[in-house]
Amino acid sequence: MRLIISVVAILAICSPTPVFAQVKQWVDEKGTVHYEATGPGQPKTINPSQPKPNARRPLERNHAGLTLGDNEASFTAAKKGDYAGKIGPDGNYYRYSGTLPEGAVNMGDLFIAGRLALIMIEYRDFGLGGWEQLIKQTSEKYGAPQGDTATAVWNDGTTGLTLKHETSGNITIWLEDFAATSRYSEQEKAALPKF
Repeated sequence: MRLIISVVAILAICSPTPVFAQVKQWVDEKGTVHYEATGPGQPKTINPSQPKPNARRPLERNHAGLTLGDNEASFTAAKKGDYAGKIGPDGNYYRYSGTLPEGAVNMGDLFIAGRLALIMIEYRDFGLGGWEQLIKQTSEKYGAPQGDTATAVWNDGTTGLTLKHETSGNITIWLEDFAATSRYSEQEKAALPKF
């Protein structure tokens, strides 16, 4: 019997496939406990053209009082946005008309199939130091970004966060739900109204 237990234990240790699920626990700044899958059994991304996840923890899915996945009917009933047009077969774009976050000059929201799929916010010029500070703070939270000197991208496999330093000096933030936007082509995404 000891021999059988020893053989099973050795096989479990040497096996390339994990025997037990690998889960990492972490606590955010609000004290909420999160559990995150690690190792080879992590969920695969829905869109094969989507970049490999690089965020070391799940990205926040809310900004300016809106959360990705919010219901479009509730948004329109609260009169938080002005309808700006249809994007793709089932996408509706709104210019946010509620109170903007401090420093914001424009905000747009894309609902796909009745759910909030994309939040775009443009903030006024904070100067070079503001951009550097924003990248530093976000990197401390989520890890090193992908991109270049004018664009920083984080992706957790479900949600995407893009910060872009525009030539005007303004900073545009894109918060995207990959499951909802994966059906849209790059051409349809490019057709979104610009600020």
